[in-house]
Amino acid sequence: MQIIYVAGTDITGDYSNTSPVLQEIARSCGLIIGEDRRNLGRFVAGTGVRDTEQMFLNEHSLDREKEFLLEVCGEHEKSLLISDAGTPCVADPGYDFINMAWKAGCEIISIPGPSSITAALSVSGYLAESFHFMGFPPKDNDQRKKFIDRVHNHKDTVVLMERPYAVAQLMDEVAYIDKQMSLSFNLGMPDEKTYRGKAKDIIKAIPADIKAPFVLVISKKRYKEDKKK
Repeated sequence: MQIIYVAGTDITGDYSNTSPVLQEIARSCGLIIGEDRRNLGRFVAGTGVRDTEQMFLNEHSLDREKEFLLEVCGEHEKSLLISDAGTPCVADPGYDFINMAWKAGCEIISIPGPSSITAALSVSGYLAESFHFMGFPPKDNDQRKKFIDRVHNHKDTVVLMERPYAVAQLMDEVAYIDKQMSLSFNLGMPDEKTYRGKAKDIIKAIPADIKAPFVLVISKKRYKEDKKK
């Protein structure tokens, strides 16, 4: 039975922090799968597996390409799937490929690693015994508006992601939501920065030209309720 390891890597993309366990597993695999040439190249260099066969799986991969990738996995006893940073297949490409691999009889094994979702929750200071990860808002304007309305009406703490260049747009869109928010940039990096408060206050506080990976956490409590505590 073929084994596919799904491994989390450092959320900063710093592969010098790769654990000895993951390094050993990478060396035991005949195929390493990553999102793009640059980041995968850095991973194989950092883990000493430059000569291992490498293939790519990303948001642009077609179904026939995923089927071919699965065929190549079948040629190896062990394969390793990583993402550019963090945990693969969660708000990231690859979940459908892993579903295909299960159906093909592969054994799927996780190598747990960091996640920007839980990292953002941990520094937010908001209750997260239960939370709802809603991922990335749709690009279509009508669908996006409905998505933000669902965020507004949700009763649990909500976690959102968006592309670095769209932080100002997202904050404007959630400005009418009367809840506490925590906006974290560059989690795990030396210049990590978190802004907390109402959306309008965060908008004023963040640099106008900021363009960095971020995660937005919206508290389950209404702002006025939270202020009474």
